[in-house]
Amino acid sequence: MNPDFAIILNFKTTSDFDADFLVKTARNIGARAVMSSDPAAFKEACEKYTIFLADEQAGLDLTSVNVIDTMVNNRKNGEATIVNIPVNDGKFDEATQKLLDTINSWMHQFGHAFNEGKPSPLTVSDGFILENRHADYQKYVFLKDIPAKIVVEGLDKEPNRVEWIEHRTELDFAMKDGKLTINLIKSDDVFDWNVLRIQAHRPEDDIIHTEF
Repeated sequence: MNPDFAIILNFKTTSDFDADFLVKTARNIGARAVMSSDPAAFKEACEKYTIFLADEQAGLDLTSVNVIDTMVNNRKNGEATIVNIPVNDGKFDEATQKLLDTINSWMHQFGHAFNEGKPSPLTVSDGFILENRHADYQKYVFLKDIPAKIVVEGLDKEPNRVEWIEHRTELDFAMKDGKLTINLIKSDDVFDWNVLRIQAHRPEDDIIHTEF
């Protein structure tokens, strides 16, 4: 399965349901794949919204309280999270809607790093690091708590920029003896897991600006 499918919604349907609504819901919260025991009913909607229709596997019964921790810890280990989504008579109950809202709120901020991140050989004094599997000059530090500073080891060169992904707030940093020290200031909003981006030299930085 595509490694960019970090979260997969497993729709557990009963009675009548609207597959278009369900797949659109998955797309809107940042999921790139869904599954169901009735895959034929989802085929057209998945094609419409460019969502992968995976073969059904066992999923997890999660809540709004533990879903983000579960998703992030699985991603830390390079694994996807399959979340069971009960759909009764085409609707979500209150607990399921709260679960989806929690996923949506977090993925709205960090979905890109979460979906495209893979385990990194870099080490950090707090949290853990993923790197963009499609652009390895981008590293993502996932932090459960926000200490005053963190130290990253394993980089070859000093990065061009370090920032909170949310609001692109730049952070002060210094590199010495192969250790990158980043001073952290809490962003306006603090999530269950917070993510900062370490931006190294990019290929496009070498493009010479030309005046016509």
